[in-house]
Amino acid sequence: MPLALLAWAGCATTVRPQIDSGFAAGAYAPARIAVLPPDVFVVIDQVGDNDPLQAAALGQQVSAQTLQAVADALRRRGYEVDLSAGWDGIHAADGSLLVGADEMGALARSIVAFANSRDGALTGPLATPAQVAPDLAARVGWATRSGAALYVNVKGVVTTPGKQAATILAAVFIVVIVAAIILVLAASAKHGGGQTPRASSGPRAPAVGRAPPAAPIRAPAAAAAPAIASRTPGRPPVSGWHGGRRPIAPIAGPVYVGPAIGLDLVVPLDEPVYTHDGSVAYDDPMFAGDEVYVSMTLISTYDGRVLWHARQALDLEANKPADVDRMVDSFLDTLPPSLPPGSPASPPTP
Repeated sequence: MPLALLAWAGCATTVRPQIDSGFAAGAYAPARIAVLPPDVFVVIDQVGDNDPLQAAALGQQVSAQTLQAVADALRRRGYEVDLSAGWDGIHAADGSLLVGADEMGALARSIVAFANSRDGALTGPLATPAQVAPDLAARVGWATRSGAALYVNVKGVVTTPGKQAATILAAVFIVVIVAAIILVLAASAKHGGGQTPRASSGPRAPAVGRAPPAAPIRAPAAAAAPAIASRTPGRPPVSGWHGGRRPIAPIAGPVYVGPAIGLDLVVPLDEPVYTHDGSVAYDDPMFAGDEVYVSMTLISTYDGRVLWHARQALDLEANKPADVDRMVDSFLDTLPPSLPPGSPASPPTP
């Protein structure tokens, strides 16, 4: 029970993001944010084999709920929101293609490469944040007329009532077995008078103990795609649409550019590792519970810098819209609000 409470407390920890120091101080801020379609991977844990079709349907439901909740939360914080981006590309009003599907996928893989890195695990204000695919970020900013792009990645497990009942029965069975062993040991000690036999008194009785736990069976997971990180100082800012209310200062930090071609990667469900093109591996434990791992990243479309990023495990049920809304709020409540409309605007770069 103490271990279970400790695990639950770890999953319910307050979200602690990393924030670009200038963004946190209000030195500059985007006025409009383009929200990329959420990447959602959900497993429905049930008795017997899990149904991938049900999981896919729930994933689509969670993705739509997350997108709407993100848009509402950003508007409450004073940002304009653009939802025109899709994984099939960004199209103009006349239907012409502005940003292709390959570029959108490459941008998502670049953000995932950052989220999976050591830089993605940092928290607090950052004087020199990382940069993510500056050229691709600038194209998305130009196509959506947005000063920043927000990417959301969610993976989680939802346990069915049947699996929950099986978990309770298994826990009760283990408690009964442990209680029986304690009673047997107590009775044996009472009849033996508490005296320890000498080594020469005959063969020793076998010691009563607990067998070592079996190693969990985990589906094979492919290695994460290597991120290409360069630390070339003095990189000039990329020409593109700024769309901010104040000028943005140049930086020189690590640049993350993911693979141009998508790989069908399988990442563990219970670790802070994310994927865009692949899936998640779930080891189907006996004592299962509802949990989600979330990563959110806001990048500037001026130079690809990471303005705000957070990744966290939360104890909630992804099949409940109220829990999805709570998940989004717990993250975006840590996002600095937009600057007042009266702040000086920066003209778009031709």
